[in-house]
Amino acid sequence: MELRRIYDPTIEAFAKTIPRLDASDAEKIRAQVEDYRNLMESKGMARPTDIRIKEIDHSIPGPEGTPDIPIRIYMPKKRAEAAPGYVNFHGGGFIFGDLESEHHRSLLMAAEGGAVTVGIDYRLAPENPFPAAVEDCYAGLNWVAENATQLKIDLSRLAIGGASAGGNLAAAVAQMARDRSGPEIRLQMLMYPVLDDRCDTLSMKNGEDSYIITRQNVLDCWRHYLGQDQKNVSPYAAPARATDLRNLPTAYIMTCEHDPLRDEAINYAIRLMDAGVSVELHNYPGTVHGFDYLTSSDISTRAVNDEVYAFKRTMGF
Repeated sequence: MELRRIYDPTIEAFAKTIPRLDASDAEKIRAQVEDYRNLMESKGMARPTDIRIKEIDHSIPGPEGTPDIPIRIYMPKKRAEAAPGYVNFHGGGFIFGDLESEHHRSLLMAAEGGAVTVGIDYRLAPENPFPAAVEDCYAGLNWVAENATQLKIDLSRLAIGGASAGGNLAAAVAQMARDRSGPEIRLQMLMYPVLDDRCDTLSMKNGEDSYIITRQNVLDCWRHYLGQDQKNVSPYAAPARATDLRNLPTAYIMTCEHDPLRDEAINYAIRLMDAGVSVELHNYPGTVHGFDYLTSSDISTRAVNDEVYAFKRTMGF
């Protein structure tokens, strides 16, 4: 039976203009992404700023024996008391991306969510396969917790989050913080996360010709991230492989109807609920991977507002 897909017309019209990416070669896809970013800038897609937020680029120590980690702090200029903290991990299939990749989301969470947002620019695969990225992200979380007073962050209101591969890293860091008695996390925000290296869900099997990312893209990214040994995959690499999801932070999970990653995120949400974790799950109809910041549309605006509202509600304001 032929699969019938009904897309949001605005989302599909823009998605059709985005070139297919080849994730089999990390250098090639990085060049493709950079070319596309430059093209969008040449068409007037300006980098957003907000006069209420001060951006501070900084670097922090990486895990022992590794390079320093670039970070960016989005600091609300005016507030009377310590604010919630939001530690953000960018996407990019583990093989591309940087602090600019999640600039829109990080800025919005500071400006509209009222958070001190800290973006973490972790090491990329295949040059630095697992566990480099997740250990950098965990080091970033620890640095934020250790410097909460200076950052004017209320440690009782600390969240982590990310989109796509960043959602993987957020889910993995949540597990690491639980297992290592690390900083207490109130909320994990997983936006269309990649969670399962087995790639055997129905949405993944139907994702050979999806917009934005395809099943083959996902398989290639896992190969780069996991390296040669893919037999004993750690749940810190593929969070869906965790057998115990108890005592994890409250979760906000976003999925896209026409995304190969949809089902593994929904399955993870159900397993979290079965383990007694509070979960808010949103599946947005007619959408594709990364739709929320892809182009302006009614449904992307709704998704962004839902995310900010969920953060503020969980943080108690």
